[in-house]
Amino acid sequence: MFMTKICAAAMTVVGMTAAAQAMEPVTPQPASPLTYSDPAYAKVVPAEAKKMLEAGVVMIDVREPDEFAEGHVPGSINVPLSSFKFGMRLSAVPNLDDKVLVICRSGVRAERASRVLVESGYRHVYNAYGTSQWPYGLVR
Repeated sequence: MFMTKICAAAMTVVGMTAAAQAMEPVTPQPASPLTYSDPAYAKVVPAEAKKMLEAGVVMIDVREPDEFAEGHVPGSINVPLSSFKFGMRLSAVPNLDDKVLVICRSGVRAERASRVLVESGYRHVYNAYGTSQWPYGLVR
């Protein structure tokens, strides 16, 4: 009985820790947990991403062209995730030391694309989550 209570308590703590780690500071939450970690990668909430855009940082939208056409962040550039390859250079951000924002619909594809960019040598990659969390309006 005592061991059962200890095991149940331990499982509760593990469950609460996993849930706390999975929560992102945006609504709605990404379609699946964002777990990628690297010193060259960070996640930024929409307010911070907007400030970065206003400062001239390029935003890459990694959704497919039909999704991009349905509505995208003003000024973002469409480079579908399906075209990402390790070792690539973005024509819109050729300098590996420049900051680059990456966005998709919920943040999951942006994280995948960010990983490719970091592993391709980019040193300042920011996941801006997705258009579903973007409160500042989209253009077609």
